[in-house]
Amino acid sequence: MKIGYFPGCTLKTKAIGLDDSVKDTARALGHELVEVPDWTCCGATFSLAADNVMALAAPVRILANARKAGDELVTVCAGCYNVLKRANYAVNADPEKLKKINDFLEMEYDGGLKVLHYLEFLRDHVGFDKISGLVKRDLSAIKVAPYYGCQMLRPHEELAFDDPEAPMMMDDLLEAIGCDVIDFPHKVECCGAFLTVCSNLDARKDPGAKAAGGAVNECSYTILEAARRRGADLVVLTCPLCHYNLDSTQPAIEQQHFGFKQIPIVYFSQLLAVALGLDPKKYALDDKHHCVDPSGVLNAKVSA
Repeated sequence: MKIGYFPGCTLKTKAIGLDDSVKDTARALGHELVEVPDWTCCGATFSLAADNVMALAAPVRILANARKAGDELVTVCAGCYNVLKRANYAVNADPEKLKKINDFLEMEYDGGLKVLHYLEFLRDHVGFDKISGLVKRDLSAIKVAPYYGCQMLRPHEELAFDDPEAPMMMDDLLEAIGCDVIDFPHKVECCGAFLTVCSNLDARKDPGAKAAGGAVNECSYTILEAARRRGADLVVLTCPLCHYNLDSTQPAIEQQHFGFKQIPIVYFSQLLAVALGLDPKKYALDDKHHCVDPSGVLNAKVSA
């Protein structure tokens, strides 16, 4: 089965391991994800101004191109999912807005595309029970903390992904592939999000600027320390921005909080690839792509 796929910008740069593991695991499960032709950036954030119709042009163009090939579009980046699904909701809820965008783009998008996160695709098109039966490596010794963040869950009316306060979809997949999933109440806490961009910009202007970066560190510390105290070996997620914040801040957190111990951050699709017997070396599970190297945990706790 072939289905449209939108990787987004970050998966072609900083999150190559996420992109490769998604495409390869889909193929191993009998499906082919086909990239939307001539895709561009989705816009990265969804405009909060209701009258900013032009902000919908980039995501609707992607939706229109994907619609030419089928009824569904899969994406995995939480930010891309948020933007594409909310843009689709917006134009379906307002026919006049859709007409303006179509006229501007000189395209005819009918609003009939369904945007799916890869987790939804795995649940609805493959089935977690089937995935469980295809597992080739024993991951039962790994305690994992599933982390959802904000972008896939809110606003719930527009995204309708999972319970915004107590999501379980990623938990269920991780259990299906054999992981020991811990009870993790911090799974929907914010990691600091785009404040990390502000901190980088501040640092360029003033090397002593720490306000925004400090906020990201504290948000990340709260999540990471909660996972560590519950015995997690790995924090598992799907958002490249969350991955960057939770992973890259740990050396600074270690300096700021006595007794803090680093914990590796991985994408759920990377663990899925390992469980299905694919070669872990293909999916950036190393110190080159992580501040906190996950390979030690995987080498010690994954059984063939």
